[in-house]
Amino acid sequence: MSQTRLWRYFASVAMLAAIYVGAAKLSLALPVLNKYVAPVWPPAGITQGVLFVGGRNLWPGVVLGEFLFAKVVLDVPLPVALASSLGATLQALVGVTLLRFIRLRPSLDRLRDVFSFLSLSVMLSTLVASTLGLTTLCLANLIPWGDYATTWWMWWLGDGMAVLVLAPAILTWSVRPRLETTPERIIEAMVLLILLTTVTQSVFFAKTATAIAHYPLAYLPFPLVVWAALRFNQQGAVLATLLVSCIAIWGTALGDGPFAAVAINTDQALQFLQAFMGVIAVTALVLGAAVAERSSAEASLRSSEASLANAQRIAHLGNWDLDLVKQQLRWSDELYRILGFSPADFEPSMKRFLTSIHPDDQERVRELIDVASYSNQPFSTDFRVVLSNNSERIVHGTGEIIQEQAGKAARLIGTIQDITEQKRIEQALLQSEAQLLELAHSLDRKVTERTLELEEKNDELARSLTSLKQTQQQLIQAEKMSSLGQLVAGIAHEINNPINFITGNISHVTAYSQDLLDILNLYQQHYPTLPPAIQAYSETIELDFVIEDLPNLLESMKTGAERIRQIVLSLRNFSRLDEADMKPVNIHEGIDSTLLILQRRLKARPGHPGIEVVKNYGDLPLVECYPKLLNQVFLNLLSNAIDALEERMKEEQEKLKDEIPLSAFPLQPFAIALTTQILSPTQVQIEISDNGIGMTSAVKNHIFEPFFTTKQVGKGTGLGLSTCYQIVVENHQGQLTCLSQPGLGAKFQIVIPLRQSSHP
Repeated sequence: MSQTRLWRYFASVAMLAAIYVGAAKLSLALPVLNKYVAPVWPPAGITQGVLFVGGRNLWPGVVLGEFLFAKVVLDVPLPVALASSLGATLQALVGVTLLRFIRLRPSLDRLRDVFSFLSLSVMLSTLVASTLGLTTLCLANLIPWGDYATTWWMWWLGDGMAVLVLAPAILTWSVRPRLETTPERIIEAMVLLILLTTVTQSVFFAKTATAIAHYPLAYLPFPLVVWAALRFNQQGAVLATLLVSCIAIWGTALGDGPFAAVAINTDQALQFLQAFMGVIAVTALVLGAAVAERSSAEASLRSSEASLANAQRIAHLGNWDLDLVKQQLRWSDELYRILGFSPADFEPSMKRFLTSIHPDDQERVRELIDVASYSNQPFSTDFRVVLSNNSERIVHGTGEIIQEQAGKAARLIGTIQDITEQKRIEQALLQSEAQLLELAHSLDRKVTERTLELEEKNDELARSLTSLKQTQQQLIQAEKMSSLGQLVAGIAHEINNPINFITGNISHVTAYSQDLLDILNLYQQHYPTLPPAIQAYSETIELDFVIEDLPNLLESMKTGAERIRQIVLSLRNFSRLDEADMKPVNIHEGIDSTLLILQRRLKARPGHPGIEVVKNYGDLPLVECYPKLLNQVFLNLLSNAIDALEERMKEEQEKLKDEIPLSAFPLQPFAIALTTQILSPTQVQIEISDNGIGMTSAVKNHIFEPFFTTKQVGKGTGLGLSTCYQIVVENHQGQLTCLSQPGLGAKFQIVIPLRQSSHP
């Protein structure tokens, strides 16, 4: 909060406290049961109105004002002053909170707002201060417990009447005044003010004779308050109520007026006055809200009528209403204009309406109206009207019966719309349509002939393009796999020669080394005492460690050479250059060889977590297939699965880049599952699934089409899955299906026969 706003806040709190103390001291001028309870307590109404308008954060002003009044003016003990301050503040906050909760409009221009204010603020919230404050005074022995009920009733009524009279004045005048400021309205307001002041003062500042004391003279200002509510809305009503209440309270306190004349004492007269104030205030509030709601409804109705009139004028649509019982006809101003008249020319009548219709259409329209009147049948028809200048217009008329509750026809209502321009447009369109139809027939023949020629050429081009795409696809994939196979086979061959040499010689090196170690051991047994030079050199080279580690070293070399030999065999198995095209093979060996080719992409590296491969291999027999082509399918599907997982890695990196380093990932693994099983005695299934980004239905429907790809330019040609589909379906008479959802990964299922029909 800025310093200026802070000072303004402190000033507001201090001003509220000063007003509170001043209003409280003013209430002490009235006759009271005791010095602690007043029949009317203005601070109760002031605090609720100010806290609602200015905000509940002004509550320290209520605490300060009540505390100063109780401690300084009434000189009560400190605990009593604190409890009284708490009660007054809670009462104001409870009342304002309840009004805020129901979203009360401070203008009080709705009956629901008025009744909510009366029940929540006037009657309910005032229970707080009267109960808490009086209990505190009784506990402090300032008021006898025997007077609790009478004193509580006076306290509650005093707070309630103050809230009822003062709070509405603060609430309604906190919004922008909506009173008219015309000279006539200002004069009327001045006359009303003078009359209200004069009548109220005459009633409550006069010694009422006993003979007429029982007459309701107190309600003479009531018609003037009603006048204020009817003519000046809620703002005028609450001001009139406040003025009458102030004059009545002051006069009654002085012992004047009708209530003082019939009461035993001034306290009783003030109680009578509270009932009078309640009737006046509640009536004024309810009447002001009712007038405001009626004014709002009338304004809304006038706006609706104006909108309807404008809509009818724009649409050239008029409405009419015929009372079948009274035979009275009414119609809208637009209907006058449609018929070529002004609303001031004549009163609507059925005779005048029928006279305006073209003679050739009069009888038909009259029959439609009669049938609708007696048979309850609605009608809709077009007819002509003749204007005063003898020009003709075409209109569309409708009519419908409105029945009474007993089912008897009571009114016939309808509409008439000028459709002359629409008819002209329709006629022009019909002529244009006829010309266009004639041209269309001639063009249609030419277009049909030309279309047939183009369709034949298009079919021929489509067949050629399809054939070209398939040939290009086959050539590209064949060349790619051939190059890959030759490369893998060449690498395997080149590695195979030296590794065979190494593998073949390791056994001899091991034997020779063991022989040398045995001889060395014999020398050490027969010549335990070595010459100093040999002894020193043995210690330098750590002969004992060499003797112990040499067999382990040779064994590690043998294991590494065997691993390289297995890799070479896997590469040769993947290339299949040295095997026939169609033969029984071990499917698992082909999958494992493909995984070996892709091992680099599966391993973990900085910024790239490892991809787990889960193998669920079934007990499969040898499957008759094209090994090289089937390995190509495994390679494409596994490569696509790795691509999907890498896309998911990128997405998770983007989500977590501000929270974790690039090398860290959530615990959820990135995995590829490989499952094989026998579906039937004649079929085997290979399933490759991943938990990557998945695919939408729109993408999944096109993945097996040639040249369709979702990858970036340069990362895919769209031929991989198309080739896989061709290899599985056409070359192996099998099935290739895909199951996928966005965010849930993808699953490819390959189903092929165990034996090909062409190769028994």
